Amino acid sequence: MSKILISYANFLKQKPLLANGLSSAFLFGTGDFLAQKLFPDETSPYDYRRTVRNAIYGGILFSPLVSKWYTWLSTSVRYPFATFMKAKPSPAQRGILNTICQTAADQLIWAPMGIPMYFVCMTFMEGKDWKEAKDKLNDKYWETLVNNWKVWPAFQAVNFYFVRPAFRLLTVNIVSILWNCYLSYENYREKKVLEQVVSVSP
Repeated sequence: MSKILISYANFLKQKPLLANGLSSAFLFGTGDFLAQKLFPDETSPYDYRRTVRNAIYGGILFSPLVSKWYTWLSTSVRYPFATFMKAKPSPAQRGILNTICQTAADQLIWAPMGIPMYFVCMTFMEGKDWKEAKDKLNDKYWETLVNNWKVWPAFQAVNFYFVRPAFRLLTVNIVSILWNCYLSYENYREKKVLEQVVSVSP
């Protein structure tokens, strides 16, 4: 395992965009694979194109955006009042305060944008139009965002505090396999509901 991590670290250092993209594509695809196996559609076989769509989204869109986002968080987001405190915070205290601010920014800025980005992109990649994407957002956005807040703040606090910036996307991708499974399930379930509504419409 250590050799694998060392090899990945070297690959990440030499070609960060490619390394993050490949790992994100693989793990998004894995999340969809689990969704289809855990929640199979008895009326149709395994949908390989659905897995490919998730892998493409993870590798081409999600990975570079989140990589830039984490870089910005680690370099620009700091506890804003630390310099004005009467007692200078210790390095450990400053680290905790910065982590709180970074986690808050991640969950209050990125999460509300990242979730609809996934649903909209999946809808368009399925060949659907904006109306269906909008219907999906109206039905699923708030529920998914609330579930996100139940899962991610605690993990991201640990991630921002203990993990080096270069490896944060990888740790998120590994832990988010189950989250990606949930997202894919929600996206597909909504897709089926919309299709059923259309099929019974006069």
